[in-house]
Amino acid sequence: MKKLIVAALTLTLCSSMPALAVEHGAAHKQMDEKCAKECEMLLRNCSQEADSLQQKIARLKGEISKGTKVYTIDELKKLEMKLKEANLIMKDLMENR
Repeated sequence: MKKLIVAALTLTLCSSMPALAVEHGAAHKQMDEKCAKECEMLLRNCSQEADSLQQKIARLKGEISKGTKVYTIDELKKLEMKLKEANLIMKDLMENR
Protein backbone atom coordinates (compact mmCIF):
# COMPACT_ATOMS: atom_id res chain seq x y z
CA MET A 1 0.00 0.00 0.00
CA LYS A 2 2.78 2.42 0.93
CA LYS A 3 4.57 1.68 -2.33
CA LEU A 4 1.40 2.50 -4.26
CA ILE A 5 1.00 5.85 -2.47
CA VAL A 6 4.67 6.75 -3.00
CA ALA A 7 4.40 5.83 -6.68
CA ALA A 8 1.23 7.92 -7.07
CA LEU A 9 2.82 10.93 -5.36
CA THR A 10 5.96 10.61 -7.44
CA LEU A 11 3.92 10.40 -10.63
CA THR A 12 1.87 13.43 -9.61
CA LEU A 13 4.92 15.52 -8.79
CA CYS A 14 6.75 14.54 -11.96
CA SER A 15 3.77 15.31 -14.14
CA SER A 16 3.25 18.75 -12.59
CA MET A 17 6.89 19.89 -12.91
CA PRO A 18 6.76 20.75 -16.63
CA ALA A 19 3.60 22.79 -16.04
CA LEU A 20 5.28 24.72 -13.24
CA ALA A 21 8.36 25.28 -15.38
CA VAL A 22 6.26 26.63 -18.26
CA GLU A 23 4.35 28.88 -15.87
CA HIS A 24 7.58 30.19 -14.34
CA GLY A 25 9.10 30.69 -17.80
CA ALA A 26 6.23 32.93 -18.89
CA ALA A 27 6.37 34.95 -15.67
CA HIS A 28 10.13 35.26 -15.99
CA LYS A 29 9.79 36.52 -19.57
CA GLN A 30 7.22 39.11 -18.43
CA MET A 31 9.57 40.29 -15.68
CA ASP A 32 12.42 40.60 -18.19
CA GLU A 33 10.27 42.72 -20.50
CA LYS A 34 9.09 44.87 -17.59
CA CYS A 35 12.65 45.32 -16.37
CA ALA A 36 13.86 46.26 -19.85
CA LYS A 37 11.12 48.90 -20.14
CA GLU A 38 11.99 50.36 -16.73
CA CYS A 39 15.69 50.46 -17.56
CA GLU A 40 14.99 52.18 -20.86
CA MET A 41 12.81 54.76 -19.12
CA LEU A 42 15.48 55.44 -16.48
CA LEU A 43 18.16 55.87 -19.13
CA ARG A 44 15.98 58.30 -21.04
CA ASN A 45 15.33 60.34 -17.89
CA CYS A 46 19.01 60.33 -16.99
CA SER A 47 20.03 61.77 -20.33
CA GLN A 48 17.40 64.49 -20.02
CA GLU A 49 18.53 65.45 -16.52
CA ALA A 50 22.27 65.37 -17.02
CA ASP A 51 24.01 68.72 -16.84
CA SER A 52 26.74 69.61 -19.23
CA LEU A 53 30.14 70.07 -17.66
CA GLN A 54 29.89 73.85 -18.01
CA GLN A 55 26.50 73.87 -16.30
CA LYS A 56 27.85 71.72 -13.48
CA ILE A 57 30.78 74.10 -12.94
CA ALA A 58 28.47 77.13 -12.94
CA ARG A 59 26.07 75.46 -10.52
CA LEU A 60 28.91 74.48 -8.16
CA LYS A 61 30.32 78.04 -8.22
CA GLY A 62 26.87 79.38 -7.40
CA GLU A 63 26.44 77.02 -4.47
CA ILE A 64 29.93 77.77 -3.12
CA SER A 65 29.23 81.51 -3.33
CA LYS A 66 26.38 81.07 -0.82
CA GLY A 67 29.06 80.35 1.76
CA THR A 68 28.52 79.46 5.38
CA LYS A 69 25.07 81.03 5.43
CA VAL A 70 23.77 77.87 3.78
CA TYR A 71 26.53 75.25 4.05
CA THR A 72 28.82 73.98 6.76
CA ILE A 73 32.61 74.14 6.34
CA ASP A 74 32.73 70.41 5.50
CA GLU A 75 30.00 70.77 2.88
CA LEU A 76 31.82 73.72 1.31
CA LYS A 77 35.03 71.68 1.15
CA LYS A 78 33.16 68.88 -0.62
CA LEU A 79 31.67 71.35 -3.09
CA GLU A 80 35.11 72.84 -3.74
CA MET A 81 36.54 69.36 -4.35
CA LYS A 82 33.76 68.67 -6.84
CA LEU A 83 34.49 71.98 -8.54
CA LYS A 84 38.21 71.18 -8.77
CA GLU A 85 37.34 67.78 -10.19
CA ALA A 86 35.02 69.26 -12.80
CA ASN A 87 37.64 71.87 -13.75
CA LEU A 88 40.27 69.15 -14.17
CA ILE A 89 37.95 67.19 -16.42
CA MET A 90 37.28 70.34 -18.45
CA LYS A 91 41.02 71.05 -18.70
CA ASP A 92 41.73 67.47 -19.87
CA LEU A 93 39.00 67.69 -22.46
CA MET A 94 40.30 71.01 -23.76
CA GLU A 95 43.87 69.70 -24.01
CA ASN A 96 42.85 66.51 -25.85
CA ARG A 97 40.91 68.28 -28.54
